[in-house]
Amino acid sequence: YRIDIIGKNHDDLADGTGKAPLTFQMHDCYATNYPMNDTDTNVGGWRDCQMRTQTMPSLKALMPAEVQAGIRPVKKLTSAGNKSSSIVTTSDELFLLSEIEIFGSTTHSFAREGTQYAYYQAGNSKVKNLSGSANTWWERSPRSNDPARFCYVDSSGNANWGSANSLISVAFGFCF
Repeated sequence: YRIDIIGKNHDDLADGTGKAPLTFQMHDCYATNYPMNDTDTNVGGWRDCQMRTQTMPSLKALMPAEVQAGIRPVKKLTSAGNKSSSIVTTSDELFLLSEIEIFGSTTHSFAREGTQYAYYQAGNSKVKNLSGSANTWWERSPRSNDPARFCYVDSSGNANWGSANSLISVAFGFCF
């Protein structure tokens, strides 16, 4: 898998000691599609979803040991889900990006879920491929006015949303 540097000194380290020097993200989608949850709900938001609690740790375990050892947990801000504008802070090693971290503004999610990464601010493509074709990829942002949907980037690189139990690909991020 190809990896892009999407930010420098962007993310706050979870231990409170400063900023993570580098933030990386997959250039294209991971080869398997996943749901955010087994059921069609965003209650609990990113903090409690299956994607964060089960899928991301499973994907990290597949990475080379030397990469796993270098990953630094960072603080991620996300709506609590269930149409709540309350922002919850989590400590994450692998994470999905929020709508605002990608687009620099919100269309389907609540504000305050971070700030746009320099990579996307510079105009780099939001289109990610799976097996050579443009594909959708999940964001961690719950849809603001719906208790059952999460946001994603569609195959044209636009902000969109879908059912939490839909099988959609991921292009996760991590920090060193």
